[in-house]
Amino acid sequence: MKTLEFKHCLFIALLVPIFLISCNGQTLINKNITEENSVNKSEQPLQIVLKNKTSSEVVVCQLLDKEGNLWFSINGEGAYRYDRKTFTNFNEKNGLCSNHISSIVQDRSGNILFGTNKGICIYHGNKFSKYLIPDTLFITCMLEDKDGNLWLGTRNHGIYRYNGKSLDNFLNGNEPKFNLGNYHQFILDILQDRNGNLWFSSWNRGGVWKYDGKEFKNYIPSANYYITNQDKTGISNIQNILNNSLTNDLRSAQDYINDDMIFSMTEDHLGNIWFATRDHGICRYDGKTFKSISKNEGFNARGATAMIQDEKNHFWITTFDSGVWYYDGKNFKNFNTKDGLVNNAVMNVLKDKDGNLWFGTKYLGLSRYNGKNFTTFSNKNN
Repeated sequence: MKTLEFKHCLFIALLVPIFLISCNGQTLINKNITEENSVNKSEQPLQIVLKNKTSSEVVVCQLLDKEGNLWFSINGEGAYRYDRKTFTNFNEKNGLCSNHISSIVQDRSGNILFGTNKGICIYHGNKFSKYLIPDTLFITCMLEDKDGNLWLGTRNHGIYRYNGKSLDNFLNGNEPKFNLGNYHQFILDILQDRNGNLWFSSWNRGGVWKYDGKEFKNYIPSANYYITNQDKTGISNIQNILNNSLTNDLRSAQDYINDDMIFSMTEDHLGNIWFATRDHGICRYDGKTFKSISKNEGFNARGATAMIQDEKNHFWITTFDSGVWYYDGKNFKNFNTKDGLVNNAVMNVLKDKDGNLWFGTKYLGLSRYNGKNFTTFSNKNN
């Protein structure tokens, strides 16, 4: 996960079905949050305070900005900025275009962009304005590439690329059927690798797509994956197999990704691409073959939601129901509520400038791990 790419995509879009406004109330916002979070520092850390008292369950770790601030979101509550002292809430009352945020990135000019269920809202540091794309788009993830183009993943409308002048759409509409007869892709994550290739993960069974600047290449599981109902649709998906010319394909299992629903992706220090999958653990692609890592290799979890690499080049993997897993390339170690983690349903992870790891969980959980201990920064009952 590279800062240069300003990349962070969100999983909240799949969990919750779901302009031009100025904001001059920043001082008031800080004052209110500071008062509401006033605590005895010797007793407990600051906590995120719900402004709208929504029933949303997931705290999403979104962005480490250039100033070292951390940005979080809670569906229905807008965004939270943490400056190591206070949590500042941004919502519709302050000028944000929607309280339903699925992605937060920072562009090369330093502006903060919020991807929402009503397009994109841009924060200039003292006011909000509408970004020049249709507010009918449900944005699921965003990435500014090395050339300054903004790529947008959407819910069931494929991918958009905005170059500052025009908006182009891919993997959508009148193109050939992609997967299970779907014309429209539900994109959940975007990654640009060190070679400049763009990767897009699908949440409606499209596997992953790689774009080299000229054409898209699709990676899905083998025919056996569908024939044996590993996709859990209850049908053999023969038509899907025929559409992708897999019936007589003699490639080995290592040539196929291990799941067709991918939560997130990351690139390691060697250039390998890692995939956190819905139901088949994690998967590594070295540019030639895919290697599945699951229970047989010691990763005793059904699926994964996110991955991040630390300073030792070891991985931290978040999961639906078994907490966090630490992987040094050979062995796995599990961390859960018994170790101080706020909840075992961990949906995302973010690293701050000091190397601490922040974990966003279901049931309004936010934990920080400093290498020794977990500290909770949320309170479900607030």
